[in-house]
Order: sequence, then structure tokens, then C-alpha cells
Amino acid sequence: MYFQKALKGINGIDQATAQHIVDNGLMSNWWRKAGTIKVADQKQLLNYANADLHLNHYNEPIPAGHLLSPYGGSYGSVSPFISTTAGAIQRDKDKGTNIFFDPFLTALRFATKQYRSTGYIFYCYLLTIGKAAIEMEQFSEEIRELHIYRDYLPYHSQGEIMAKIIIPSVQIEMAVEYNGPEAKAALKAKTIPVPTNRIINTTYLPPEKYSNIREVLS
Repeated sequence: MYFQKALKGINGIDQATAQHIVDNGLMSNWWRKAGTIKVADQKQLLNYANADLHLNHYNEPIPAGHLLSPYGGSYGSVSPFISTTAGAIQRDKDKGTNIFFDPFLTALRFATKQYRSTGYIFYCYLLTIGKAAIEMEQFSEEIRELHIYRDYLPYHSQGEIMAKIIIPSVQIEMAVEYNGPEAKAALKAKTIPVPTNRIINTTYLPPEKYSNIREVLS
């Protein structure tokens, strides 16, 4: 088992909402939409079919007859899964080199809606086991790992580590706010974007006292 550090960019939330997430955990869209959830429903939703809907049909309508179809909207708006990034590397065979996809930039683009507005990046860690374990809520899925998930995924460069149901508060280190246009200008000038706000979780339990910690790629 590994403690995998990850980033999650969320757009369109204010400081109070970010603080609430830090204090109470990062819920899946399903939990937020439903208000309360049932264990029996969790068992029905945590499977490969729903993982595929999350990964490949996120913005498409919920299939008719699906357990979540009464909520309406896209599957992503009620998904029990939570996308985070830890970075990715892909090979460019023609150029004989590897391409690095920075998790910070991936999270920043999601947080700021492609540098157009303000949003937060949440710094957290997830538990992984080096195998697919979609039915087990406590373990996150290493979607970016080609030795585990061999099917072609168009968004592999996002370096996804897929959590389930909720990321507990004690696993969230902090939330950092960025202004999109300012961040874009900083990157264009080849400087590191400066946060506009930072929320530190005083109840965070750092994983460094445990073994087998994996950092995000850098």
C-alpha cells in the first residue's frame, strides 16, 4: 500500500466553501447532490461500468434506468468518484523522449477554468495498492498507471488518481487559491504563480510518519 500525494483543482468556489471542504472532507458530487447516501447504493455504484462513465462519459447524460438517473444532468455532476492528479509521463516515440505532464499545471487549469477565473487547488494524499480495487472505497484507483489500466484513455495526460465517495479531511493538507489571469501571466513570464489565498488544515495527519509514500511527479 502507498500513500499517494495528489492535487485537486476546483473552480467557482469561495473561501467559505474551500474552508468547509478542508474541515469536513472533499465529497463526491454524488454525496453533495444526494445529501445523504446509503451503503447499499455505494456497493451498487463502485464498479467498472460506473468508473468507465466517470472516465470516458463524464459530461454525457446519465444513462436511462441508472441508479443516479433521477438526479438528471451529466454523469459527472453526480459521480461517486473524485478525480485528482499526480502527474503523468508519456513517451514520444518519434522524438525518442518522454513528455512530462505537471500535476500542478493540470490542477491549476481545472481550478481556474483554463486561466479564466479564480479557484482552489487542494493538496491531499490517497491510499493506493498497485492494483485495481474499484469496489473498495478506501483505496483510490491509479488510472494513470498503464500496467493496471490498459485500455486507452484520452485524458491519460491528466495523471488521474481516482478517489471514491470522499477524501477525508485529515488527508487534506491545505487549499490554495489562484487567480487565473494572474497565473497565466506568471507562467508566460516563466515565473511561479503566486497564490491569492491559502487555507491550512490544522487537523491534517501527515503521512510522512508512514512508509511507502509517493510524491506527485515533478
